Amino acid sequence: MSPQTGVENMTKAMVVCSLIGVAVLAGLGGCAGERQETEGVREIPRNVRVLELQPSMVEEFFEVAGPVGPVRGADLAAEEVGPVVSIEAPKGAEVKEGQILLAQDRSLLAAEMAAAEAARKTQDYNLDKVRRLHEAGKVSEIELLQAEAAAAQARAQADVAVRRHRRAAIRAPFDGVVVERMVELGQYLAPGMPAVRVIDPYVLKLQAYLTDLQVPWVKPGQECRVALGDSPGEVPGTVSFVSLEADPATGKFRVEVRIPNPDLALRSGVIGRARLPKTTTRGLAIPRDAVLAGRSGAQVFVVEGDRARLRSLELGADQGLMVVVESGLQAGDRLVVRGQRELRDGSLVAVTETAAARDGSLPTDPSVVRGSGSSGRIGSGDAAGGGSR
Repeated sequence: MSPQTGVENMTKAMVVCSLIGVAVLAGLGGCAGERQETEGVREIPRNVRVLELQPSMVEEFFEVAGPVGPVRGADLAAEEVGPVVSIEAPKGAEVKEGQILLAQDRSLLAAEMAAAEAARKTQDYNLDKVRRLHEAGKVSEIELLQAEAAAAQARAQADVAVRRHRRAAIRAPFDGVVVERMVELGQYLAPGMPAVRVIDPYVLKLQAYLTDLQVPWVKPGQECRVALGDSPGEVPGTVSFVSLEADPATGKFRVEVRIPNPDLALRSGVIGRARLPKTTTRGLAIPRDAVLAGRSGAQVFVVEGDRARLRSLELGADQGLMVVVESGLQAGDRLVVRGQRELRDGSLVAVTETAAARDGSLPTDPSVVRGSGSSGRIGSGDAAGGGSR
């Protein structure tokens, strides 16, 4: 090999070594950069609201739904012939039992009443005279009986005249409110024509139906809570009637709940939902919103230290905002009630709010978020018209 060839080979080797060195340094620099980047990433904690679970008395109930109406209502019709001459109670007026609502022309009836009264007085005078004559032996027994019959007939006719004069004025059958008037001043009325509707709105009645499994738990006199239409909150009610016979068409039993309404703050004609108590037990109830649907069933997150841990649950009766926990949680657990949908098992969390209400709400939450779950009542089913879910 010539000296020139050796120099060329040595030069090539030096170039190769230089390139390898550059590659190694570049690789080391890249690894260091990746390590620095990885070390710069930090786990961000998720903000959550928790509820510390405590056992309490849980009341299981039935919920039934049905129309709400006045406990009494009457469509009043005319009983005599004649035009309407006065309207004493307009629509919306509160009336007392016996108060005149409207009156027909009673001038002819007044004349008949006066004539009947005069005839009664005449027959009473004649009877008194015949009795004296009979005692003196101047008239027979049959003449006395005829005088007594005539006097009785005259008294009856006078009583009929008074009654007809009275019933030509339509009166309230009970304390209530005039809700409809079907006639106007001067309108001619005949017997049987509807004239006025009066209801008793001071007590309302919810009518619904129970299944044969529900009816043994419901008794007259039981107190309950009733929600009316879309109105917020609930009002007290009392079971007033439970049918002993099932409806042949549905196989369900009618139940009636009376709702006091002394200040007329409640309106009839809406759909009401009554919670009828069943049993009361001691246990854990949690907000339904805290429960997630997992592959293995119901799941929730609890906070242990600074981490969220996933728990599988066995649930019991549920209704509205609350559900009973049969297993999977215990008193003292800190249940995640807000922010749980962004978590994974083991996620880092920061507890920013702690709820005191049993439904997991705070006083600052909108009213639609807060519900009856905080009362501790748990329903076993919804019965729109009495069915059980």
